[in-house]
Amino acid sequence: MDIKDEANTRLNAFEKIIHSIPGFKGYYERELRRDSDQVQREFIVAKMRQVKDQIQMLIKEVAREKRLDLLTDYDEVMRGLEKFINEVRYADKGYSGFFDLVKITQTQLEEIYQFDSAMVEKVFDFLEKFKNLSIDPLDKTELRYLKKNLEHMELTFRERDEILQGFSSEAIEVKKK
Repeated sequence: MDIKDEANTRLNAFEKIIHSIPGFKGYYERELRRDSDQVQREFIVAKMRQVKDQIQMLIKEVAREKRLDLLTDYDEVMRGLEKFINEVRYADKGYSGFFDLVKITQTQLEEIYQFDSAMVEKVFDFLEKFKNLSIDPLDKTELRYLKKNLEHMELTFRERDEILQGFSSEAIEVKKK
């Protein structure tokens, strides 16, 4: 079950009455999408921080073993993780507020939500790949593989911004007419 559906099933009696007010349901659904978007992104950040913590432990082990040739590769993976975590954490929320110049429609919000859901799947795939590799300190090939996967996730997440920017451009074009 997805986050929005779960939230809708947990409505109390008062919330169900409020939903019968004309116009409120659409407002509520936009707010629910906004909250769902935030929860999904926080989930991604939390999972990627777990990977970061595990890599930091591997770095300590590599340093103890004096395998200094691997530290540069580990550093690149760590920088990639940090960058991805920050991009997800500080990404546009995928909604427009009441007074925002650019309005995002319900359909567009749904597209962003679907994109974020797909991104969660990519994160799970990355976590599974990492889990399969992270038993021992990683070698250069494994580190490059992780770095490549991180770069792919980062590029995919940037598509989200492009989608939002596309919506902004459409809204501005409509307002000009």
